[in-house]
Amino acid sequence: MRRVMLVLIGSLFLATSTGAFAQQTQAEKNECLLASKNCKDQVDDIYKRMQRLDKEIKKGTKVYTPQELKRLQEKLTETQETLKDLEKPGH
Repeated sequence: MRRVMLVLIGSLFLATSTGAFAQQTQAEKNECLLASKNCKDQVDDIYKRMQRLDKEIKKGTKVYTPQELKRLQEKLTETQETLKDLEKPGH
């Protein structure tokens, strides 16, 4: 009886642990840049934000879906345009 219980408990642990392995790429995503989630104590200047966005885009489809990559690219373009506006004379 004990042996059967140990086998059942062991198989339960194995079944639940496979979900953690499947989400490793999810953990590699930068949710703060992608969806403004998990941004605890993150304050970047505009240059650092552009570098982080570029770094995340370079990870490609191994980590992000095509829609997420498009969103990151749009955020990078928006940040670059903001920088251009700030660099204009008179600001």
